[in-house]
Amino acid sequence: MKEYWTSLASLLGVLAFLQSLINSVFPPELRFALTKHLNRLFQLFSSYCYFDITEIDGVNTNELYNAVLLYLSSSVSSVTSNRLTLTRATNSSSTTFTLSSNDSIVDTFNSVTVLWEHIVTQRQNTQTFAWRPMPEEKRGFTLRIKKKDKSFILNSYLDHIMETAKEIRRKSEDRLLYTNSRGGSVDSRGLPWESVPFKHPSTFETLAMDPVKKRQIMEDLKDFAECESFYRKTGRAWKRGYLLYGPPGTGKSSMIAAMANYLGYDIYDLELTEVRSNSELRKLLMKTSSKSIIVIEDIDCSIDLKNRCKKQKSYYEPEMMLTGSGLGGDEGSGNTITLSGLLNFTDGLWSCCGSERIFVFTTNHIEKLDPALLRSGRMDMHVCMSYCTFASVKILLRNYLGYEEGDLSEDVLKELEGVVDKAEITPADVSEALIKNKRDKERAVRELLEDLKRRVERNEKNEKLMGQNGSFKVAVEEQEKRALDSPYGEEEEEIEDSICKNIED
Repeated sequence: MKEYWTSLASLLGVLAFLQSLINSVFPPELRFALTKHLNRLFQLFSSYCYFDITEIDGVNTNELYNAVLLYLSSSVSSVTSNRLTLTRATNSSSTTFTLSSNDSIVDTFNSVTVLWEHIVTQRQNTQTFAWRPMPEEKRGFTLRIKKKDKSFILNSYLDHIMETAKEIRRKSEDRLLYTNSRGGSVDSRGLPWESVPFKHPSTFETLAMDPVKKRQIMEDLKDFAECESFYRKTGRAWKRGYLLYGPPGTGKSSMIAAMANYLGYDIYDLELTEVRSNSELRKLLMKTSSKSIIVIEDIDCSIDLKNRCKKQKSYYEPEMMLTGSGLGGDEGSGNTITLSGLLNFTDGLWSCCGSERIFVFTTNHIEKLDPALLRSGRMDMHVCMSYCTFASVKILLRNYLGYEEGDLSEDVLKELEGVVDKAEITPADVSEALIKNKRDKERAVRELLEDLKRRVERNEKNEKLMGQNGSFKVAVEEQEKRALDSPYGEEEEEIEDSICKNIED
């Protein structure tokens, strides 16, 4: 055993002597050149090619490195290491992981397998002064791809990584609710929008609405979000407009929140009374982000829509004057925009300055809106938020009382089905009736039935006194059809007069 150790020590001594001899005979430049040529020779016979992606590109952050980091965080099941670093960013609702030094992960794209390796080394502190301090560790990813697959997937694979990382970043961050600043002022970042986290819990599952109509809206939203290539191919701006109309309390605001939660979009709540001119309206639009919903609620109340066909002509008639007071006659306030400015905002050239935007207008009185606002291209889909139906009442019973299909007796269900359509009750009224007695489910259902029956009796009495037939839902749909089909001129004025007369009656 002693002889073995003696021989090993002699061998190590010989190796140390040879190393010192090589260092003295061959200068560092020569050794570097030999190593370089040996690596090239190795790569010549290797079937793989390697790409390095460093965290810092000169003095700037490499966005590709951050994108790869986020992209690989969605492939935790492919990591070969047993040790991961878990992180959660500020204002984030999801946890991500990072690879430790020299850990690897396998990924597949278009049936091609690639290997990622995370390289972390200590940075040599050779800099004496720098405007931006460099991190102590030098981090980067190495991508290994077979040479035969390089031209086939490299560019498309990197584009796929950037898009996926962008989507992960958007979904992991909290959505925001924006409102335009008062008087057109800007915040500390120079933006005209102020924001708060958007935490509204409304979803299409909890929305009290006809299931068929709800499914149509969800499919329309999904088609819009996934059809960028279709809009580009047809030469259309990637945007869509929705008009939500109906009586108060029918869930128009909840519908907007459900749309935002379904698509993962931010919401820009535009307060027109704070907009002073058309140019300011355009600037607000330019400062909105893609993947967002731009909302103007109660558009018939927030601005005074002057009828373009009034017999008493005015100087401002060609511009279709709108005043921001919503009450009319507040001409000295300075908050004045034009209808043409609002139309260009939703469907003009300036509406194309961003992509993947949804415009939503809400109103309680669709008959008060100018037909130019209602046409396709501006408001592509008109959604009547009507009174409760039997299906929407069952959704509310499930939301507030936990009743599933079959929990209520057949007699109770038949009573509800027989009176709910005639009662003309809004989801807000039904919700309030259920909330009052949420601790006593049977009492809540009983009182809801009594309220519905009282409303039916009251409506029948009113119909007999007024000699009217039909419900508000039919009247609103008829008003919309007439508003869309009517040409500008005396016919439009006659329709408005007849609608006002019907309302007064």
